[in-house]
Amino acid sequence: MTDHSAFRTGPARRVGAFLVTALALLGTLTLPTPAHAAGAEDPTWTLVPSSPSGPKGRKQFDYELSVTEQITDWFSVSNLGDKPIKVDLYPTDAFTALDGGFALLPRSQAPSDVGSWIKLPRATVTLPAGKRTDMPFRLAVPAGTAPGDHVGGIVAAVTEEQVGKDGQRVYVERRIGARVYLRVAGPLRPAAAVGAVRVEYDNPVVPLPGERMTVTYRIANTGNVRISGRARVQVHGPLGVRLATGDLIDLPEVLPDSEIRLTQEFAHVLPVGPLTATVVLNAQTTKEPLPSQEGSGSVLAVPWALLGLLVLILAVVAYRLWLRRARRLVSRTDAPFADARKPERVGS
Repeated sequence: MTDHSAFRTGPARRVGAFLVTALALLGTLTLPTPAHAAGAEDPTWTLVPSSPSGPKGRKQFDYELSVTEQITDWFSVSNLGDKPIKVDLYPTDAFTALDGGFALLPRSQAPSDVGSWIKLPRATVTLPAGKRTDMPFRLAVPAGTAPGDHVGGIVAAVTEEQVGKDGQRVYVERRIGARVYLRVAGPLRPAAAVGAVRVEYDNPVVPLPGERMTVTYRIANTGNVRISGRARVQVHGPLGVRLATGDLIDLPEVLPDSEIRLTQEFAHVLPVGPLTATVVLNAQTTKEPLPSQEGSGSVLAVPWALLGLLVLILAVVAYRLWLRRARRLVSRTDAPFADARKPERVGS
């Protein structure tokens, strides 16, 4: 859906000045919370779903449309501060960041999905202090669009010039917005997978009480609808003996073509040889659960103290066996000489 590496900030506007893009997507773009900067005099503004007569309490845009179908809706931008502000408006695509957060493409990267299908009436608006404006927009699903979920957002951004600690001038963009969830009619293919299970173990010299194990894994949405669900990590030793069980983790929403990275730590895992961490995923869509999925990774945990003790015992046993054999050989070698030294008995 998108190249996550392109989430970096854009080039400098002038020599010695950098454009820093800060995602201030308050409430992860679900709640119409005012945006504000650190200073008391910084501008404050909101962007929320609306109607021709103003906001009606919606938190996000939700649509179910067919290919080539279009819809007109409204959003509101409000200046809650005491100074006029200039707000840039643009739609863009969304993806799920590796940490599970809802993320939008930076302004420097053009959208290629639902963000490119939204047409706003203007690119900027200047709002007097305490004023609100309601604006319509159009969303048209182009021909050839794949069925399933397409997610993006409408962004209201304010860019300001600030002076850093080193005296360097920096342009800071702060963004708020509202999520856009679009489901295109057609065959839905929900699917999820567990992958890249990596196991790290701090192998101790003394086996008790065990050592820390870290399991890192990824959960990918390989289908065409957004998913959530739960996951749990279990650790097994030789012969399938269960050594540890992690907490049941509630997964954030994962958008299509996105994945998240999770980590589970276990404090006391015994080094009993090969250890296998198995991730059990129970994903679900907004309407139904999906079949359980598993992924696993292994590590060799050598019980050095027990191994050393075993080597010592084997060495002692081997030495005793060698010593016993050596004594037998000596006894057999001395026997003929002992017979030769016996005096002959002479008859009377």
